[in-house]
Amino acid sequence: MNQSPQPRPPRGVFRGHENPIRPPEDSELTHVGLGTPCGEYWRRFWFPVAMTQEVTDLPLRIRILGEDLVLFRDGSGRYGLLHMHCSYRNTSLEFGLIEERGISFCYHGWHYDIDGTILATPDDPESGVREHVRHGAYPVIEYKGLVFAYMGPSAEMPQFPVFDTFELPGDDLVPYSISMPCNWLQVAKNTTDPIRVAFFHSRKRDIHFADTWGDVRLIQWFEGEWKMNVAASLRLVDMVWVAIQKIVYPANGSVTYLWEDGTEEKYFTRLGLSKWSVPIDDTHCMVIG
Repeated sequence: MNQSPQPRPPRGVFRGHENPIRPPEDSELTHVGLGTPCGEYWRRFWFPVAMTQEVTDLPLRIRILGEDLVLFRDGSGRYGLLHMHCSYRNTSLEFGLIEERGISFCYHGWHYDIDGTILATPDDPESGVREHVRHGAYPVIEYKGLVFAYMGPSAEMPQFPVFDTFELPGDDLVPYSISMPCNWLQVAKNTTDPIRVAFFHSRKRDIHFADTWGDVRLIQWFEGEWKMNVAASLRLVDMVWVAIQKIVYPANGSVTYLWEDGTEEKYFTRLGLSKWSVPIDDTHCMVIG
């Protein structure tokens, strides 16, 4: 039997052993609990926590920035966002009864206002608990079909942001919300990286938008103190198509184009998308806008 030639490995520089399978997590950017750098940063902003249509005549249990909370609208139309666990028995206020003013727990009847003030303790009305206990609560604003919350120190509460694109007369604003099993940063970074359009949205299988989206563009980033503009430029014969995405920190992204192909001169496309990538906890987030 003839002897086979000695097998030889392929040429190249292989570094699988030297490289970690997964790089270490940058917890300063990914952890969002109370007291963490990123968590405290998020807590200095207003951001949406639910769609208005999700708030019904029953309390809504939500999880935001690693905190379990209950969102509700009381009988007078005010929105409340309280710590989920009752101050008395540590049970869930998602089973509470919505009152004309605030919410009461269905088991023992403790009654809470939207700011966490204890209005009644039926089991011991003379105990003085109402004077020295305040249930955890966050301020809430309903705006354009979304419910926004501020979860930081009261003394540092910023002005509620009103974007000019939300106030254009005649616009139809359609809220949406999608939960995702990943860290918020993975989704937020997606908005700043439009190169994906030429590959995932155009070459992976089907063309999701227009044929011209499959061409690789020149990407430029213009960063400011509280925002970033991302410009993606492409030359089409005798025209230059410049598509701009806007990011307002920490994670609001506006996409001003969706179904354009760059073949006609336009300054306003009449269709856009504005969204927030909101952390649910360290391993989950929601895209809401």
